[in-house]
Amino acid sequence: MSQVYDTNHVIKYYECDMTTKLSIPMILNLAILASNLQAESLSIGDDFVHAHGLGWIVLQYDIQIKRRPIVGETVKIETVAKEFTSYFANRDFNFYDEQGELLIEIHSLFAMMDMTKRKMIRIPDEMAAGYEPDVVKRIKRGPGPESISSDDEILHDQMYAVRYTDIDFNHHVNNSRYFEWMIDGLGAAFLNGHEATQIQIRFEKEVGQNDIVTSQIVLDSEKMRTKHRIMVDDQLSAEATINWIEA
Repeated sequence: MSQVYDTNHVIKYYECDMTTKLSIPMILNLAILASNLQAESLSIGDDFVHAHGLGWIVLQYDIQIKRRPIVGETVKIETVAKEFTSYFANRDFNFYDEQGELLIEIHSLFAMMDMTKRKMIRIPDEMAAGYEPDVVKRIKRGPGPESISSDDEILHDQMYAVRYTDIDFNHHVNNSRYFEWMIDGLGAAFLNGHEATQIQIRFEKEVGQNDIVTSQIVLDSEKMRTKHRIMVDDQLSAEATINWIEA
């Protein structure tokens, strides 16, 4: 049966946005922190991965948000690596408040990369065995985000230069940075007045240190939904759909 790991975390002021709530990018950072802590507890953490020239990459997230915790609040982050195939793994994350109420639920899909060749490889058996997951032939993927079409009216189109601090030790842009680029163009008035309830994001191609990215946004006011994509030149790097409600 898959190993379940949990850790408690007090929300820091620098993890929050203007609303004093945990920011959307930091939700992902805390989720990854929990997965890293579990891997370290099983002796298959960063030292093991890097010694073999490997690295985990995220392919897709489906995030359900009931409530974002506020600064000073203690949350329990629970994670479990549920299913593995030879090349893919899915992992769930749940954030709970001190009363045990579920705040945030995340389903994710990971793969293993050869960091020298920059290509996906088979997940080492000793890594899979450490998590005691269900070994399956195929992992069922969620529907994923809705793509921006040629008929959509682009609300916002902005270029960003990748900075040194955007790059993590896997030598590509940290996943949380994509969310920063995606929601930045919505502006403070929209972000302070609305809460994201569901986020679906798919990563297509990694962004490197010298890249210039273009972030585009489409707003559907009737459905209270935004569509986002990150482009490098003419290549899609990531796309997302976010559902919103008024705060």
